[in-house]
Amino acid sequence: MNLLKNNFKNYKLFVYALAITTVAACKSNTKEENSSTKKTPTHTTFKPSVLKDTIGGVYHEYYKNGNLKLKGVFKNGERHGDWSYFYENGKLWSWGEYQDGKRNGVGSVYYENGVLKMEGNYLNDKRSGLWKFFDKKGKTIKEVNI
Repeated sequence: MNLLKNNFKNYKLFVYALAITTVAACKSNTKEENSSTKKTPTHTTFKPSVLKDTIGGVYHEYYKNGNLKLKGVFKNGERHGDWSYFYENGKLWSWGEYQDGKRNGVGSVYYENGVLKMEGNYLNDKRSGLWKFFDKKGKTIKEVNI
């Protein structure tokens, strides 16, 4: 009977250690570098396929300093709903709406000082309609109908 109790304790420890290792491995690899990387406002790189691997639910990514880098929702493995990207200082960099993995609706980009830089609409991942561009003080510098 003692042998059975010892084996069960060892089994529980093994399962517990395996679970912790799995969780740690999943958390640690949100950044990868290679030729297919994109630049975020602070030049931190991430591989878009890492995001694509998230099947559903709310997604958050953070800078090393603990500030939020991006947040959004996945539905069936695709971006869906509102997505926000932030500068490393915590200020909003970009915001946009997604439907089934494609940008649809309003998209906005901000200067690091918080002033709107550009804003317009997307239709099936392409700019569409009126787009407005602003200087760092918020003054309209250009309007383009796409």
